[in-house]
Amino acid sequence: MIQVINRALNILEYIASDSNREFGLSEIADTLELNHGTCANILKTLVQRNYVEQMAAKKGYKLGYMVYKLCDSDLYNEDLINILKEPLDKLGEELNEAIILSVIRNDKRILLYETIPNQELRVHAEKEASVYKASTGHIIIAHYSPKELNDMIKRIGLPNEDEWPCIKTKEDLICHFNKIRNDNIEIFCNKNHIVGLSTPLFKNNKVIASLGIYLPDARYGAAEKKTLPSLLKRTTAIINEKINSL
Repeated sequence: MIQVINRALNILEYIASDSNREFGLSEIADTLELNHGTCANILKTLVQRNYVEQMAAKKGYKLGYMVYKLCDSDLYNEDLINILKEPLDKLGEELNEAIILSVIRNDKRILLYETIPNQELRVHAEKEASVYKASTGHIIIAHYSPKELNDMIKRIGLPNEDEWPCIKTKEDLICHFNKIRNDNIEIFCNKNHIVGLSTPLFKNNKVIASLGIYLPDARYGAAEKKTLPSLLKRTTAIINEKINSL
């Protein structure tokens, strides 16, 4: 038996024993009789590989989306999906375009839910993408605190030419994020001619996810430029009220 693999699996099994709560480092290490430093190093690797999430710096741990991806499960953030599925499906049917629900985990934009339009030419979002590459990532990190943003930039750097061509410096990034917050919407067209419109979802005044409409730029004409932002904001307001009434 390879000891470090056995310890990693023990940690995963312990965290999986209750998917509704976070486990602290000391609790995990003490329960499994592990050296705290050893446990921290294993958790760091599991977090980097997305098998475990650390909810914030110096906060607890829970299972990451890769655990659910391995078994092709929809249980990851199931409560949020169940709450929002009806308004997302309704918006998708109304527009006949892809509606995207996303979160950020471990500096990646993770797709939680997607409606599929009945279109010959349609958008299919990646399950995991750079936070800089998708409008649904932009809208969330635009609401980071200055410290959260600085810490993220230290970890992953600034966007490259492929991810976000118009952003060259940290000042460019901050300026664009200020605009996103003022507009309360992000509209971004990538190099593949996909337009993404995204808005933030709040819980107790903190952004927890993002809602997006994705469509080919060929279908984003003058009428859509006028109607889609207002429709997205309308649905977002309904969802935010629903989330915060629970």
